[in-house]
Amino acid sequence: MAKKKNRKNIPLPILILICAVLLHAIYTSVSTLALAIWGDSVMGTVDSYDSRLDNTKAEQNRSRTVSKGYWFLVNSKEYRGYVIYSSDEAWPSLDEGETRSERIRYLSFLPYVNKPAMLCEFSEMGE
Repeated sequence: MAKKKNRKNIPLPILILICAVLLHAIYTSVSTLALAIWGDSVMGTVDSYDSRLDNTKAEQNRSRTVSKGYWFLVNSKEYRGYVIYSSDEAWPSLDEGETRSERIRYLSFLPYVNKPAMLCEFSEMGE
C-alpha cells in the first residue's frame, strides 16, 4: 500500500505577499539595469532630503539611510521621483524652500522610470 504524502499548501495570502515582494525586486533590478544602459540624463532638482544614521560600525556605504525627493522636466512635462537607499552620504538637511541640483536618469520612452544617476551608473555602483 502506497503512503499518502502530506502536502501542505502555502496559504494564499502568504503566496500573494511572496509574489509581490519578488515582483518588486525584479522591477527594481531591471529598471536599474535599463537606466544604466538606455537611460538619458537630465539635471533635476532635489527638494526633500533626509539622512538617518543607522549604525556607526556598519560596513562602507551602509551606515546611513538616505531618502530623496526630486523632480525634473522632460519635453516641458514635470516628473517626480523618490528614492531610499543605504549610503555614507551626509548632506545637511534641506531647509524649507531650499533645493539642490542632481543628475537624474530616465527612460526616454517612459520617463516615469527614473533614478538619481549615482544609483544607476555602472562606474558608481557599489561605491
